[in-house]
Amino acid sequence: MMATQTDGTPTPPEVEKHATEEAKLERLALLGTFGASHAPRALVRLRRGATQTVNIGDSVDGRTVQAIGHGELVLMHNGTVKILRMPQV
Repeated sequence: MMATQTDGTPTPPEVEKHATEEAKLERLALLGTFGASHAPRALVRLRRGATQTVNIGDSVDGRTVQAIGHGELVLMHNGTVKILRMPQV
């Protein structure tokens, strides 16, 4: 079934196919940091697109939250540190 644009013109099949594809979110992403300095929290997007609010000590994506700073999240897994940063705009 081909979708139709609001002006009645059919949407080309290739455009329709790409417009309805599920997003492929390949990695964990930091969406934001917030809260008081003594109780910081972070909002992360998980690999499948869900979001999770985390505190220091929480587990996310198999890693433990070690620190939360302004625009930065520090995770640790088996002694390896991974730092997520907010995108610079």
